Amino acid sequence: MSDWSLAIDFGTCFTTAAVRAEPAGAVAAVEIENSRYLPSLVCLDDGDRLLTGRAAVQLAAQRPERAEQHPKRALLRQAAVLLDGREVATVDLAAAVLARAAGEARAQRGGTGPVRTVLTHPADWSPGDLGRLVEAAGRAGLDAPELLPEPVAAARFHAANAAVSAPADGGGDGPIAVYDLGGGTVDTAVLRREGGGFRAVAVAGDPDFGGRDLDQALFELLRDRALDLDPGPWRQLWADRTPAVAHQRAQLARELTLAKESLSSTGTVYLAVPGYPEPFVVQGGEYRAAVTPALTASVGLLERTVTRAGLTPAELGAVVLCGAASRTPPVADLVAARMGRIPDLAADPKAAVALGALTEPPAPVGAGDGTAVDGEEKCAPEAGSDRWAVAHYPDEVDPELRF
Repeated sequence: MSDWSLAIDFGTCFTTAAVRAEPAGAVAAVEIENSRYLPSLVCLDDGDRLLTGRAAVQLAAQRPERAEQHPKRALLRQAAVLLDGREVATVDLAAAVLARAAGEARAQRGGTGPVRTVLTHPADWSPGDLGRLVEAAGRAGLDAPELLPEPVAAARFHAANAAVSAPADGGGDGPIAVYDLGGGTVDTAVLRREGGGFRAVAVAGDPDFGGRDLDQALFELLRDRALDLDPGPWRQLWADRTPAVAHQRAQLARELTLAKESLSSTGTVYLAVPGYPEPFVVQGGEYRAAVTPALTASVGLLERTVTRAGLTPAELGAVVLCGAASRTPPVADLVAARMGRIPDLAADPKAAVALGALTEPPAPVGAGDGTAVDGEEKCAPEAGSDRWAVAHYPDEVDPELRF
């Protein structure tokens, strides 16, 4: 097989990978167990092996005390976790996921290793956070990986796969605003075209809000309905710690996630709960009402990120939505209302970051070193420029961004 490159987007709930034949071949998503989306969950088996994929999901449903549902968050917050009483380093959890993605990619490329590896990450991760990611990569057999902010990868993917709307000044390569709503985090960024790539000029986010909080909102709607009808079966479901009932709880959690995703295209979902004779009905309107306050606050982060980049929405070339939860109603409507324009949703929002990490964006219209565009020479901003200085606001979280 020819030389090839690998990109991995290690996500809170799902991990995606992409490969590209070198030099400059087509970029393709890696399928693992017939899916582009590898669950990030890791589970410890009876032999103290760290399982990933379907095997991990299956065992976690029976033995939840052996599972770490969100190893990406654990990697940032602590050195180790307890799985069924055994201390496991969080870098080993992350390494297990990275190794699984890399191993599947390697198998599909004839068993050879990549000549280049790119790992994506939230734009506001600290050097310490990135160091732990690199350490996990090393334990997964991925030495000296390149690191790329997720919004930059998303911007590359968008620029290569969609026509960027012209900004107010008539240019064809205006800055791109990215709203990335993942399973466990929301990240916003503004990126400016520079030469053949993008540079983040302002970023902000919340590491504690994401699609799993939208699942929680749906869970609370269901819980309140069940308690109003008959509190006994519901309380028994959550009090019983036997493996059989643990499996029922895990199944309900999966059905809640599927129901949340279904509400992006249908107005009604039905949820069966053990102990109740009939499924509960949840209408799209009540779900939207439950999640709109928190989503509105998250879109406010995007609006302020644009302002802190020294821009107005009219000056943007595009507003791009990506991330596993970006299809959730009413995300697109809220972004359109706050930004005054219809956002662009990535065709595959879960995989857009991994694909974009290996995608070379098209050259700016009329661009080149010192090339004039519309009669004016386009120059890179000076170092320390107030207009394009990178600004991080990781600690700014709206009080309303909570359920």
